[in-house]
Amino acid sequence: MSTENTSRFHSERRHGDPNDSDPRSPFERDRDRVLYSSAFRRLAGVTQVAAVRERHLLHNRLTHSLKVAQVGRRMAQRLCKDHMEFHEGFAHGEDFFPDVVEVAGLAHDIGHPPFGHTAETVLREKMSRYGGFEGNAQTFRVLTKLAVHAHVDFGLNLTRESLNAVLKYPRYAGEEASQSADHAWPYRERGGKWGVYRSEEQDFIHARKGTTNGMRSLAAVLMDWADDVSYVTHDLHDYFRGGLMPLHSMGREGSDGFLEFAQARRKEGYEAFDEEKFEQEYEEVKRLAPSRKWQDTRDDRKVLDRFMHELLGNFLHAVSPVKINEEWHLHIEEAAEYQVEVIKELTFFHVINRPSLAMVQRGQRQIITRLFDDLLDMFHNHRNGKRDPNYPVPVLMDDIYDAMVKHERVSKFTRTHEERRARAVCDYICALTEDQAINLYECITGQKVAQGSIFGTWF
Repeated sequence: MSTENTSRFHSERRHGDPNDSDPRSPFERDRDRVLYSSAFRRLAGVTQVAAVRERHLLHNRLTHSLKVAQVGRRMAQRLCKDHMEFHEGFAHGEDFFPDVVEVAGLAHDIGHPPFGHTAETVLREKMSRYGGFEGNAQTFRVLTKLAVHAHVDFGLNLTRESLNAVLKYPRYAGEEASQSADHAWPYRERGGKWGVYRSEEQDFIHARKGTTNGMRSLAAVLMDWADDVSYVTHDLHDYFRGGLMPLHSMGREGSDGFLEFAQARRKEGYEAFDEEKFEQEYEEVKRLAPSRKWQDTRDDRKVLDRFMHELLGNFLHAVSPVKINEEWHLHIEEAAEYQVEVIKELTFFHVINRPSLAMVQRGQRQIITRLFDDLLDMFHNHRNGKRDPNYPVPVLMDDIYDAMVKHERVSKFTRTHEERRARAVCDYICALTEDQAINLYECITGQKVAQGSIFGTWF
């Protein structure tokens, strides 16, 4: 395939390109479309681990996504600069790879619901009879169907390469990747879950053209690594400063139970996971960590900054391209993989496993459960698709439903009325910030009806 044809293949959009005279590259335009979308902006109101209303200045989904995009872009730039054979062979001398990884980093969490993984658990249960729910599949749906762009009817109409880079789990429900010895932990080239709804089959086929065997694209592999790196480093930063992560003292006064906790969480086992290597990298993280308790002094900030800088530098340089059977792959150093796993488990041990967070999440589950049930009940009372003032279905939810009907007229995929209503409810909930979800819950339940307003913008 010639360089010109290769470029056209990577940059092809499923719904045509009415602005092909734009001076920006197709992938720069992808980046701008994601960055300026309301779906991306909404992530400022969605939790990362702790709630966005916390008193401490913590990362939310928006700041996390910005950092994933930045880290991923720098990794991609380094690979293209330091490995000319990879640059010439994979990208045919073009510079689209950093742009694509950045687009994927910006977009990778755009479908996550309010309250993050807590809400995912509820929606997964509620949607089990209606096509399922998965946060990564919702991201692909937002990009290809729900987000708005002036020149197309469905989604942001991103390029093939950018859509493929977002697909961390390029398969449908029921097609989870086998964790056999051929692709054991850490599953970078395949991932273990599913990440596409059947309703986006035509978009999926378009994005995956030229990619086989359920493998992630190279940009998706790099974005996934950048996601993990950003997640663990800003978690360490946030929770050490907040007093929840005792980096200065972990394991230094006898066993604190961390290693036992981490091993118990893996009792079902990863293929080829080495507990001894995990313990070695735990010792390395302890060696690098700040040695004194956080007091919020300038010196404290410098010490923490140096620690973050060293970790990020190690993770950035842990990636290298390798050519196997004439195909390019990305290799990540084993020590770096184990260090990331150590920090993930430290976050579970010191933060996510806390009773106080569990109590907050219990309330969040109740909010999402009640919203889903009541909104679906409202839709049941819709008459012939027309708005009924006795059942005030939100305008956006009505619009999502109508768009599904429109799409089904031009695609091979059809839903029952019940499936369509449930999907519209799910899509609508995933379009809310956490404050909007709480406010809507209070309106529906009457908990703060005296403070209610007729200016509910999402109605």
